[in-house]
Amino acid sequence: MERYYSEVLSYIARSVGCKDKAQNIVQEAYTRLLSYHRSHPKQDRTQERALFFKAAKNIVIDQYRKNQPIAEPDETELIAPNFYEPEAKLASQQQLAILNRSIESLPLKSKQAFVLYKFKNLNQAQIAEEMGISVSMVEKHLATAMLACRQALKKQ
Repeated sequence: MERYYSEVLSYIARSVGCKDKAQNIVQEAYTRLLSYHRSHPKQDRTQERALFFKAAKNIVIDQYRKNQPIAEPDETELIAPNFYEPEAKLASQQQLAILNRSIESLPLKSKQAFVLYKFKNLNQAQIAEEMGISVSMVEKHLATAMLACRQALKKQ
């Protein structure tokens, strides 16, 4: 873990903007990991570097959250958000209809890749395997589909 100390320190220093704060954070992460390894001696240590980065990053997040003021609800928060307003809802429905038409007008392979990517949450390698094409072809199909959607929304 010692060999990753300076690497984690420079990463955290860039995140927090202060080398002194970064040193404290990295030292805290280091002691947490040492404590964890002492209490779990048989734990796999192949991912030490990733754990060190993650622990330090989590400490930064924790400190950020502690420093955020807790907002008191005021009367403006009791008003319904804009997306509940009829005009906003209608605009959203119109945009959705435009996007649906745009997707439907795509070439078959682009449409299939887009649906697998956006609605089935498959990554590009999985899409390539399922469609029997290369990953670069998947990227081209996705780019075509996203460009068509963007252009359809711009026309509106």
